[in-house]
Amino acid sequence: MSIRRTNYKRCNMNKLITSEHAENLPTVRIKKAILKDFKNVGYGEIIFNCGRQFVPYNTEADILGIYGQNGSGKTSFIEALSILQDLMAGAAVSGAYADCVAIGKKFSELEFIFDLQYKNGIIREATYSFCLSRKKLSEDEIHEKYKDAPDDFEIPDEDYKVVVFNERFSLIWENASKRQVIIDTSSKESPFIPTTKRKEIAGSGKKTLVSLEVNKQLAYEKSRSFIFMMETLQLFAENDNKTLFFQVLVELRLFARNYLFVVDTKSSGFIRLNFALPIYTGNGQFMFDVRRPVTIDNIHLDDLRADIGKISSVLTQLVPGLSIRFKEISQTLNKDGEAATIVMLTAYREGKEIPLRDESDGIRKIISVLSLIIAAFNERSVTVAIDEFDAGIFEYLLGEILQSMEESGKGQFIFTSHNLRPLEVINKKFLYFTTTNPQNRYIRLKKVATTNNLRDTYFREIILCEQDEEIYKKTKKFKIVAALKKAGGLR
Repeated sequence: MSIRRTNYKRCNMNKLITSEHAENLPTVRIKKAILKDFKNVGYGEIIFNCGRQFVPYNTEADILGIYGQNGSGKTSFIEALSILQDLMAGAAVSGAYADCVAIGKKFSELEFIFDLQYKNGIIREATYSFCLSRKKLSEDEIHEKYKDAPDDFEIPDEDYKVVVFNERFSLIWENASKRQVIIDTSSKESPFIPTTKRKEIAGSGKKTLVSLEVNKQLAYEKSRSFIFMMETLQLFAENDNKTLFFQVLVELRLFARNYLFVVDTKSSGFIRLNFALPIYTGNGQFMFDVRRPVTIDNIHLDDLRADIGKISSVLTQLVPGLSIRFKEISQTLNKDGEAATIVMLTAYREGKEIPLRDESDGIRKIISVLSLIIAAFNERSVTVAIDEFDAGIFEYLLGEILQSMEESGKGQFIFTSHNLRPLEVINKKFLYFTTTNPQNRYIRLKKVATTNNLRDTYFREIILCEQDEEIYKKTKKFKIVAALKKAGGLR
């Protein structure tokens, strides 16, 4: 079992946040996203509900559901959020995203706008944008990447990494008359412009300029964000850790590390193949091998037991008669010689205990994301994004979960789905639809009355195409039949 996320105390974030600052951390929400030349999205813009209308501090959930034809940009949006999370958390962007640039384009550009609301009533708006391209790995980099691969693994002759450049951070704050650029790395002359803001945040002098240049080169080589990497933030902190701009950067990094969760289809693949069950907790993401017992450090055991108990209490309401728990098998030591416990996740139905591996894919999917749903429901600071949220979940139950989130939730919840049940139960203001036009990939449906059934309206639009953009590339049943026959060798 491995932990893939850790809390800020284990990430040295406490070195950047003073006790005074910690008492007034904001609620952070994504309010707008723009994708340019990213995978199959030439241009796509999504304005969240909290970006269209003011949502007061700690009042209601913000939901975004994305619907559309296969291959029309739903997963692209989730992957853009995953890249955003990595960069703002100070982590490297996976080489798996090296193919994110649209075919025929040199680079992709992503922009995200955030709403920050504080307990004292202050509201700020931050914008973070960056460009992505790919670069071929050197022979040394390929060797390092695959040094632990099995002997029979065929190492590729060519491989690529993501390159992050032209980062830009701007801010509107309580005393500003307009948005101001704070950091812009697009200049070839300096890694940090404008100069006035560089001096205010990082200080002046040759040593500072050299350190900034070194950090920029390191970020370029390691597929990381120059702005949010720990080395840069520490440099800012040494100059003045009470600067407004520095504090907002730290708040966004903390949001990415602790409160932004992105679940892509890779996680669902682990579940379907019974390789692993991701459990998201306040102490990190735990990957459980449900096929066999696993070893858990005792330092995490009580918290994990409590998290599993919370998941089980909600699971029983969603799937009557079903609960889960830890089955503690024996005590042991981990590889560092520290106390640990061998446990196994089990399911209970009508008093009978069975290994969780024997439950359905749908049940294991629900269990995996339940901790995130609980967090987004109860915590205003949490943003959860799940690709193919409906996979393996009964459609009526899917509607019940989303309706509960809309009516009583507090956080931000983003999902893609093929199941149309949510169109009947949640407000249209929370929904976007993909189009067949790569240059205008995401739209809201127009001319939808309050009394209209949005599911029926969506089907009508597929057939009649009354919107400004086509939302479904027409398929013809007789051509499908002909293709199936031809593929089967029939005449």
